[in-house]
Amino acid sequence: MTHTVRANAAVAWPPGKRRCLGGALIALLLLLLAGAASIPFLFESSSILYKFGTDKLMLRAGKVLGMIAATLVLFQLMLSARIKFLDRIFALDRLLNAHRTIGTTLACCLILHPVLIFLPDDMLFMPFEWRYWPEFVGLFLLLSILGMAVSGNFRAVMGIRFDLWWMMHRMAAAAVAIALFVHILFVSETFEQGFPRTVVFVAIALYAVLYLWVKLKRLVIRCRPYTISLVKPAGREAFQLRITPNSRDIRPYAPGQFALIRIHSPHISSEEHPFTIAASPARSSDLEFVIRTSGDWTRHIGRVQPGDLVSIDGPYGLFTHLRCPENREIIMIAGGIGITPMLSMLRYMSDIRDQRKITLVWSNRTREHIVLPEEFKAFENSLPGLDITHILTEDPVSGETKRKLAQDQLERLLSGCSRQAMIFLCGPPQMMTEIKKALVQLGFSRWRIFTERFGF
Repeated sequence: MTHTVRANAAVAWPPGKRRCLGGALIALLLLLLAGAASIPFLFESSSILYKFGTDKLMLRAGKVLGMIAATLVLFQLMLSARIKFLDRIFALDRLLNAHRTIGTTLACCLILHPVLIFLPDDMLFMPFEWRYWPEFVGLFLLLSILGMAVSGNFRAVMGIRFDLWWMMHRMAAAAVAIALFVHILFVSETFEQGFPRTVVFVAIALYAVLYLWVKLKRLVIRCRPYTISLVKPAGREAFQLRITPNSRDIRPYAPGQFALIRIHSPHISSEEHPFTIAASPARSSDLEFVIRTSGDWTRHIGRVQPGDLVSIDGPYGLFTHLRCPENREIIMIAGGIGITPMLSMLRYMSDIRDQRKITLVWSNRTREHIVLPEEFKAFENSLPGLDITHILTEDPVSGETKRKLAQDQLERLLSGCSRQAMIFLCGPPQMMTEIKKALVQLGFSRWRIFTERFGF
């Protein structure tokens, strides 16, 4: 019972509470955006007073876009700050993906902002004069955000290493915040005094407090590391890492949640990456991660040694079966190492002797890519309602790729499953998109299909 309470303590609030809180926060954001957009109307600058017709409309539209963009910049830090309150409502992976989408929206707003501002004055190019220094700060702001948006969306295509991009992104974010406040305070007489100027200083104070909180939180996490106690192969191109707490217990987590880990070892760079906690919260206080060597950083994971230290920030996420009603049928569909959240859930359900019907469809390239195969065989004995189907997508003889999991195959595999079942889907992004579409076409509710994906 203690372990069950411990796991439930890390789960999000009930759906009704999440919807209410989420709706309230979104309404507050829209209200703040509307308030920011109203400033050019309520506190007109002299540049607007002497414009008429289309020129006035364009100038005002440019100022409105600028205010909306400025407000969104401030919300970007909040979305990426890993605030537990927001994670329990929206889930951190969705917050980070929203951060990425808003970054693109910001870039578009800021491209249009100077065009609409300068066209009414027939100024496509600013004179290179000192009196226009606030405008040049704005130009730096525009180029910085545009660079962040482009590199964030096309990092892999551009061949930029994640660790290098992440370092530049954080440095650029700090520079953007400073440039934004300087630009706003000095570019227009609207903010020279009165209510608009007060609002800017309040925003500066709130941003500074949140920024310092983020930095302090990361420092505390780094100063309280855990120890790696076990590193061993878990399958082809995959390793199992066991993490042991030192001076403090692991924070309560729900099966299926993830954490961001940073390994302090001479054998691997100290980048921070998200991985599912593969352990069961009903077992020991140790954590476990199963990591596939599929990237620039993860290909070195086998070099990590027991005794190396690791910083852990988490748990996060809403990808857990504890969100579902008790005894509700569950369908799990995994692609490759996307099995790790399901592994955590199955371990937990095995520990508490869960009797519900569970269908697992697991796609791997070859049989050797199946991680911890003996443990999954054991699940079939400890979980009487579990049915596991393995899909292999690579021909063992020729090495050619077979047809991947398709709608007709899913229809056959899930023919005996209730259309009211809760579905957990995790794997490569394209696979999740295609399978979710196929499941909806087969009659499953899109609102009962849970996925987890990151925009890193």
